[in-house]
Amino acid sequence: MKAAAKTQKPKRQEEHANFISWRFALLCGCILLALAFLLGRVAWLQVISPDMLVKEGDMRSLRVQQVSTSRGMITDRSGRPLAVSVPVKAIWADPKEVHDAGGISVGDRWKALANALNIPLDQLS
Repeated sequence: MKAAAKTQKPKRQEEHANFISWRFALLCGCILLALAFLLGRVAWLQVISPDMLVKEGDMRSLRVQQVSTSRGMITDRSGRPLAVSVPVKAIWADPKEVHDAGGISVGDRWKALANALNIPLDQLS
């Protein structure tokens, strides 16, 4: 039994023999080189020549689009119109801009708008 125990190498030396340092260094070097290449490419695209990417992004997104809101006329079986699309004017406001400008409690314009719409000023808020 003692002879068999002497022939076995200690566990620490066996682990050290399995670890090949030049392969590990080569792998780390390749990973760092790939990372440096990717960071360089990102810096090139974002900082040095972003014009192409901005143009591509602008082509993919539509900034202003006119939407036709007229619908077809609904008629009964004899051809008389039951529902007809009528053009209307719409009023809208961005709440953030209204709040930044001081709200609706101040100004003659809000009072004039309330009078034109025939609603109380409190109902606009």
